[in-house]
Amino acid sequence: MNRTLQWGVGLALVALVLTGCKTIREEIRPIRETTMTMGRSGGDVTISWIGVRGMYYSVMYTDSRSARAQWHLLPDAINVPGLVTGEPIVVKDRVDPAQKRYYRLIQDTKPLVP
Repeated sequence: MNRTLQWGVGLALVALVLTGCKTIREEIRPIRETTMTMGRSGGDVTISWIGVRGMYYSVMYTDSRSARAQWHLLPDAINVPGLVTGEPIVVKDRVDPAQKRYYRLIQDTKPLVP
């Protein structure tokens, strides 16, 4: 190996050590598949899904379907506990009748820290 290449490899190793590079692996897999259903009557929205004992559920909403949409936690649907497996969980939202709103459900074995 020539000296220039040796110096280049050595500098690359020093740079890697000094910058503190590390690999972070994150896997996002659903805990279980859950179907969320919604019904709307005027400005009243009813959101429901089948709960599992020991799970915590939070509902998020946005008023836009754009890629930059801001998602917010629905105030009355944060850390809703699943108390009985197989029983429906129902939450409500109130929206102006002319407004569109989109929802998503977060589920975890631990409460969400907003």
